[in-house]
Amino acid sequence: MKVLFTAEIILAIGIILFSVSLFISSLILRRLLKIIKKPAIWILEILGTLLLLAGVVVHILKLTVYFPALARSNPYDLLPQIAKTMQVGALEGVMILLAGFFAIVAAFIYYIWSTR
Repeated sequence: MKVLFTAEIILAIGIILFSVSLFISSLILRRLLKIIKKPAIWILEILGTLLLLAGVVVHILKLTVYFPALARSNPYDLLPQIAKTMQVGALEGVMILLAGFFAIVAAFIYYIWSTR
């Protein structure tokens, strides 16, 4: 199995940059919520930031541990190694999905509060 490490590193850098922008967005949302005197839903975006960063850590772990082990495995160990790699990839995907869900929920709640 051939892995394009350049593309995987670019993906990791992109997710890190997105988490930085989500963190800055949460700080802006915190200020806006103080203006309209509403509860702190900006915490959801902070949780999303932390989940994105955890997803990057899992992604890098997958690149450095699981993919090399997959390349070195013999035919008898190949199927369990593929299953482990897919489980780690699914965990990474769930983390990124939850981060997006938290960001959308926070933005939607703020939209509702600010348009009333």
